[in-house]
Amino acid sequence: MNFIQTLYVDDTRDPFCDLFGWVAPEYHLMGWALSCFQLHKVYGDVTLYANSKAARLLTDTLQLPYSEVCTVHDNLSLIHPELWALPKIYTYSFQEQPFLHIDGDVFLFKSFNPDLLEGELIAQNVEVATENYYTSTQKELMRYLTYFPPCVKKDFESGIPFQSCNAGIIGGNNLLFFHDYAELAFEYVHNNADNLKHIHVNGFNTFYEQHLFYALAGDRNISVKVLIKEIVNDNGYRNLGDFHDVPFNRSYLHLLGHFKKDEHTCIQMASKLRELYPDSHDRIVKLFRDKNLWLSPCGFKNSISRSKESSSNLPPEQIDEQNNTHLKRLMFAASQCPPEIDNAMFQSDFEMFYKQLKSFLTTNKHAACIQRDITAQHGYRELFSDSKSVFNQFVVRCRETKIIESSFNWAGLFNKRYRVGSDYYSNLKIHNGQFFNMVTLEATDNGFSLYDINGLEHALFLLLSEPLSISELLKKMEIYFEDDVLQNHFEAYENIILVMLKKLVLKKAIQRYGV
Repeated sequence: MNFIQTLYVDDTRDPFCDLFGWVAPEYHLMGWALSCFQLHKVYGDVTLYANSKAARLLTDTLQLPYSEVCTVHDNLSLIHPELWALPKIYTYSFQEQPFLHIDGDVFLFKSFNPDLLEGELIAQNVEVATENYYTSTQKELMRYLTYFPPCVKKDFESGIPFQSCNAGIIGGNNLLFFHDYAELAFEYVHNNADNLKHIHVNGFNTFYEQHLFYALAGDRNISVKVLIKEIVNDNGYRNLGDFHDVPFNRSYLHLLGHFKKDEHTCIQMASKLRELYPDSHDRIVKLFRDKNLWLSPCGFKNSISRSKESSSNLPPEQIDEQNNTHLKRLMFAASQCPPEIDNAMFQSDFEMFYKQLKSFLTTNKHAACIQRDITAQHGYRELFSDSKSVFNQFVVRCRETKIIESSFNWAGLFNKRYRVGSDYYSNLKIHNGQFFNMVTLEATDNGFSLYDINGLEHALFLLLSEPLSISELLKKMEIYFEDDVLQNHFEAYENIILVMLKKLVLKKAIQRYGV
């Protein structure tokens, strides 16, 4: 089985400025690095299919360990810049031996089950359409496109709920199928070239790649072996960005859709690259610094000096509010007082919160954060990887964290503009109450993260001013729960506390004692 990847970068795109679907350019490059290094670690030989520009980027600039590079994509010309799936399908058409194609936003931490790799056809999973994505796009395509491959037309007209195959991984042993599939895909696109101006081309990609694959396999009665057995709603993917759970709970991650647009998830991915391949991480950071390009709001600092003055070069007592994206997000949130809220009370509460935040940021050193972050990934695994020993582990509050109480949820309003793909934050409403804003110092250009935590998490945080074993912590937290819960649902109680503890460890508010 050959393991392959594809990258195509046309002359109009700059990988140091363009997003390629990510929240910031550096995460796109870090994603490629982590994906390739992990594939190389697990399977050894990995072949890259690319055009020359993309090949130079990955092999020369990023120095990724591809065993072979095929620049056949120099012969490919896209009729529309958003047809990002066509280069992958072009790669499939060249395969003469069984293969598995792995996207550059897929991260593998152990080998696949050999049974999966024996499949005639292989994909990540089957997904079912919802009105929010596939179904609405299907209606648009049926309205404006004039050509559909016969198997696609048959599937559209069947009345059966629309399904597709996610192509995070795709491949198999039936090479004839892939040659026919690639030919059909190019026909699907080129026969509708004049109609592309009427549709959202980005959404069309999943149809000529993922749905066509599913429809053609069904039409030919060829079974598809999948990595993930459950059928997933097209907008229902969960946990595929949980880097804290690898490798002990998860061995496969895929930052599809909103995952790569969520800065929090991207930071976790970058942290994993820095933990496993620090030279590669620092190389990418240096490339951006040397080009005088700003990293994203949470771009990591390191020992590399920037040639462009930034807030990170200022002494702590001189926070550059104009260039600090996090502070600007906060100030924007404070300007959005809804009409039903008393504006004077709203602004007064913000001023009190903001004053405490700035005081915390200017009177604390960020140097310790770098070492904390380096050990954080190990600390999480050592705490939670062994369910039998977890209650004997000791934890303590991190010194680089502070809770600021307020009458409005400033951390929530901040994250409403910061997080992507979170229903909680997108639906967050402004109201008066008691809120706990957790500020965590960061080794980043903006210097901090901000989280809204609940009352139980706040109580847990306060208890850990001194080290406690998790079993001791469980005992002390019992005062916040009713006797019925403790007597009849103690396992559920333990799980509640462990879930809160995991969240606070990930937010760097609590750490394993002795780290």
